[in-house]
Amino acid sequence: MFDENAHNSHCAAELFIKSVPFILIGVDRQRRVDRWNRAAAQTFGLEESEVLGKPLADCGIRWLNSEIDATIADLFHAPRRFVWDGVRFEKDGEPHLLGLTVNWIKTPYSNRGELLIVGSDITYRKRTEDELRAKTAFFEAQVQATIDGILVVDGNGSIVLKNEMFNELFDVPPHLRNTKSDDLLLEHALARIEDPERFLERVKYLYVHREDKSRDEVRLRDGRVLDRYSSPVFGTDGQYYGRIWTFRDITERKRSEDALRQLSVAVEQSPVSVLITDLKGNITYVNRRFTECTGYSREEVVGQNPRLLKSGHTSPEEYRQLWQTITRGEEWRGELRNKKKTGDLYWESVVISPIRTSAGDITCFLAVKEDITDRKIAENHSRQAQKLEAIGQLAAGIAHEINTPIQFVGDNLRFIEDAWSGIESLISLCESLQGNPTAVDALQQLRRILQESDSAYLRSEIPCALEQSLDGIRRVAKIVRAMKEFSHPGSDEKQPADINHAILTTLTVSRNEWKYVAEVETVLQPDLQRVPCHISEFNQVLLNLLINSAHAVAEVVGEGSGKKGKITIRTAQDAQFTTITVQDTGAGIRQEIQSRVFDPFFTTKGVGRGTGQGLSLAYNSIVKKHGGKIWFDSEVGKGTTFFVQLPTAGETGTHVETHSVR
Repeated sequence: MFDENAHNSHCAAELFIKSVPFILIGVDRQRRVDRWNRAAAQTFGLEESEVLGKPLADCGIRWLNSEIDATIADLFHAPRRFVWDGVRFEKDGEPHLLGLTVNWIKTPYSNRGELLIVGSDITYRKRTEDELRAKTAFFEAQVQATIDGILVVDGNGSIVLKNEMFNELFDVPPHLRNTKSDDLLLEHALARIEDPERFLERVKYLYVHREDKSRDEVRLRDGRVLDRYSSPVFGTDGQYYGRIWTFRDITERKRSEDALRQLSVAVEQSPVSVLITDLKGNITYVNRRFTECTGYSREEVVGQNPRLLKSGHTSPEEYRQLWQTITRGEEWRGELRNKKKTGDLYWESVVISPIRTSAGDITCFLAVKEDITDRKIAENHSRQAQKLEAIGQLAAGIAHEINTPIQFVGDNLRFIEDAWSGIESLISLCESLQGNPTAVDALQQLRRILQESDSAYLRSEIPCALEQSLDGIRRVAKIVRAMKEFSHPGSDEKQPADINHAILTTLTVSRNEWKYVAEVETVLQPDLQRVPCHISEFNQVLLNLLINSAHAVAEVVGEGSGKKGKITIRTAQDAQFTTITVQDTGAGIRQEIQSRVFDPFFTTKGVGRGTGQGLSLAYNSIVKKHGGKIWFDSEVGKGTTFFVQLPTAGETGTHVETHSVR
């Protein structure tokens, strides 16, 4: 008898089985497929008509797991439940993953039961899970690697995440490192905070006002300072999920800021001008002293180039060398004569240094400048005073040098004066004879005058006296001219100078210092080109070397003995340097004092014969002001040779070397 209700129920069940979104595959005891729902057809791309009644292994499913068919076959011999998570198969040329559960069930129409395979395509889920795991791993690595301490608390006040940096910052003990209680962790943190009441007040406020963000600084009892930041976490739907707290140790930054503030005040109140430019040379900062010194306001110079201070007294070549030096990353030192806003000129001592990052890259240039106008004026006065002092020291000798030619000029003039009376009488007689036809008496008178005046003597001596007098006048003029050139104050700027002529001038002025003890020989290169220098200072250096040589020779020959040594002065020039040597046959310099020769106030001379300043001033002038070199060779008993080198063609930069002694 046909049971219509049972039939309807069976049809409804079959419809349900075919419609569920999960794979349902039934395999009977003969291992033939007797159930294949719509989800199975869509998953494997095989219709029900293609697989029903066929063994599962022959249905054409392209398994990528070779053990699937064997495992299913084993289940017929040992019925049990079996689960796979990640069974691989191929569909449309692409690998897919399945999650499968295999179980034996009994059916109403079969007492023997059948093998039911239930599952779904989990390819997308697996891919999503893998991506989520990767993102989670990166997130956790980032959280652990950050320099910030991070604490994440959910909406119920439970700890979701806490990194190691947080544990380090607050010295969290081991027994609290895995706690989920925000209250226990907060209690621990409050014990280490300098102002726990304020800290706790802010925490409570933010837990009530969930939308607010907050940033402040927290001081710990051990002196550290933390930058605290807190932000809420809301979902796209507006749901509150909790709050993130970050803490960063800014102790060193705070110290640096304090130090920077102190440095800024110091620079702003510095007694020297401070100027900073960018890599193109445009001014980005000047301090108060700069504005006081130049007359320009800060607003007038920021963004401008320092060339607005140019006075025209510094050569373009020197500016090129300055720029090349600092762009190479080196420090430049020198003196510049600049112009104020008012047009007044002033001198500055300047040090320009590149400022580098920690990686060594140049970011800007720092110029520290000191107004040395008053010092330059004092130095000029001092140099002139030194010259006048040197002239004063040579005055007796110069007076003697002038006195000798003046004396014989005077004697010759008196001789000519005495001879003039006879000559005048002769002239008068000659004038009276004009127009007189009878000159007998006049001729007798003429013979008498000529006899009395000794005309032959006058004829020979008067031209000699005149020549001697003219020579004496020339000698006096030469000495006076040499004194004038030697004592001339000179220019603040280097000027091309004739070094050979300067040597001859200095020899003339100092002749009385050496002529009684030494013969002087000059071996001067005839084609010497002019050399840029402060000629008056060079004269002073040469004078000091000549006097030192004369004194050294006098120690050997003895003053007033009539014996003489020798001083030889040479000049030579190449493309780079002009070299002047002063060589003597004096006593030489003892080895134990050679290293002190250029020290200020050091002297080996007796009281009254030297201040010890000569060679020190010579070193400063030649090395520091001219960018040259000065050194010596000396051997006791044989003499000393001093070498002076000046740059032949302008500045070569200061030689950072001490005097060379051998």
